[in-house]
Amino acid sequence: MKKDDASGFGEADEAIEAWGGDTTQKVRIRKGVPSVAHIPFYKFAYYPDVLDLRKAGYEIDNFATIFDQLDDAHVRHAQIAHILLHLPTDEFGRMGDGSGGNLLWNPRRARELEFQVRAAMHRFGLSDVPTLLRRMIGKAFPGDSMTHISVDLVNIFFWACLAKVARDYAWRQPNLEFAAEYLEYPVKRAWAVAQ
Repeated sequence: MKKDDASGFGEADEAIEAWGGDTTQKVRIRKGVPSVAHIPFYKFAYYPDVLDLRKAGYEIDNFATIFDQLDDAHVRHAQIAHILLHLPTDEFGRMGDGSGGNLLWNPRRARELEFQVRAAMHRFGLSDVPTLLRRMIGKAFPGDSMTHISVDLVNIFFWACLAKVARDYAWRQPNLEFAAEYLEYPVKRAWAVAQ
């Protein structure tokens, strides 16, 4: 959409041109009725959030591989995430104290590291990024489709996104590399086991 040059606007409106990405191969006409192929949830993010993320130095495309993984998630992935987050067992199958996890990973420790990463992001001027990422990930489950296992997926993918940002700043604060590895463990584990 172009504005009249007489009013001082001669450039295309970026929001309208970029909205939803490239959909040329997504819409087909079958028997006179348009059918739309699947378009990932993050292609229709709330545009002010996209601009705020850009202002912080990130584009949605920086997180596209993580968002695509969430978009392709199956119930089996969510069940593994749920077991990691909520059902406590040790290597012998004994029930534990209710904190979840396993010998390598514990959700309580992941939450502690999440807050350390958030504190570092705040120091580096990225305090809005976690809120924006969680809001964007939440759009993957619109309306009544949010269940307890959906919440588990939102949590582990939020941690994976935080891990990506933490890796970008690990050169300034070396402990962020460990935090990134720890935070992205549930996504790696769920996809490795469920394959």
